[in-house]
Amino acid sequence: MYGSNPTGYITYTPEKRMMVIFSKCDRLALSGDINSPFSKKIQYLPSQECVQAFSTFNAYAGMYTIDGNTVTHHVEVASIPNRVGTDLIRTFTLRENQVTLKTPPTRIDDVEKVLELVWEKVES
Repeated sequence: MYGSNPTGYITYTPEKRMMVIFSKCDRLALSGDINSPFSKKIQYLPSQECVQAFSTFNAYAGMYTIDGNTVTHHVEVASIPNRVGTDLIRTFTLRENQVTLKTPPTRIDDVEKVLELVWEKVES
């Protein structure tokens, strides 16, 4: 879905807030002159374009808690509305300038999977 080299950002603040945004790195542009999510032209896009755009992008934000090597994201806003009000649990490992987040075994389309994302710190 996101390919072998997705792009994105994850942020954790000292105030225990977090946000994550990531997408497939080579997403296709939408047809037409659409540069704003408030454009009325979006409602006239072919449904397949909307599916492509939605299924190659993910974002959510909320509070987080840490217990040992487990971080729980308490979702308050999300690109997938069904995630709002849920807790997403990830185990993490830290190594130099990278953090690896791994999901517990998760059933996706009747197949159990463990998903893993490796995040690299961006130097300021």
